[in-house]
Amino acid sequence: MSYVIAGWKEGKAHAVMACPQSNKFLLIPLDSEVALTKIFSHPYRAGAQSILSWINSNDKQLAGEELSIQDEARFRK
Repeated sequence: MSYVIAGWKEGKAHAVMACPQSNKFLLIPLDSEVALTKIFSHPYRAGAQSILSWINSNDKQLAGEELSIQDEARFRK
């Protein structure tokens, strides 16, 4: 099982994606199967929690989004 960092914005699921061009984490909508291939996914809950803790400490914009650790399977159709 894999874990993602996700939250809800305007009633729609969004998840964190690592952007290599900007060297930042971005929040993208989970509106398609393609979006699921782009999001940050970690095989261990503790690893995902470490990334979420880093985001909450270092990224003011994403820290305000009320993100949490979720099972990736929850978003698969």
